[in-house]
Order: sequence, then C-alpha cells, then structure tokens
Amino acid sequence: MTTTTEAKNWILNRAAEDSEFRARLLADAKEAISTEFGMPIRHGLDFVVHEDSANTIHLVLPSSPELTEAELEMVTGGNPPTPSRPIGAPGDWAS
Repeated sequence: MTTTTEAKNWILNRAAEDSEFRARLLADAKEAISTEFGMPIRHGLDFVVHEDSANTIHLVLPSSPELTEAELEMVTGGNPPTPSRPIGAPGDWAS
C-alpha cells in the first residue's frame, strides 16, 4: 500500500521530470492525479498545487492534531468524530 507521503513524493518527482504533467498538475491537479493513478478521485477530496518562484516560497503545514469544534461536539455527545483531516493512503482517495 502506498502512503500519502510516498504518493506526494511520486507526484513531485513526476512533475520535476515531465513538464507536460507539471502543466496539467498546475491547471487541474485533481484531474492530473486521477489520470496518473488511473482512478477517479472521491468527491470532497481536493488537491491544491502551488509553484514556488524566486520571490515566493510555499510552506505546507500538516493538519493540526487538535480536534475541531465540530469534532469536539460529537465526542462530548458520545458520537465518534468523522475526521476532517485528509486520510492516509492514496487508495482512500478513490471515489
């Protein structure tokens, strides 16, 4: 099973090696990734791709380990929370 980190690294390496894929990734990341992995991406899962420049560096922080207000309410009400953070493996990306 491929982890999200492995999938991200594969996508980054592919974009570095293939300018056509890089352009498709910047234009429509979800479609480009769906095509490369050969599977539809599930509804509600989005991909945002940014390209660094000489004057802009993007930093991506991992999701917070703290519960959101909605998750907290569900827990205190006795219901298990539905994660609002992305799930692990690209297999979970499929619709």
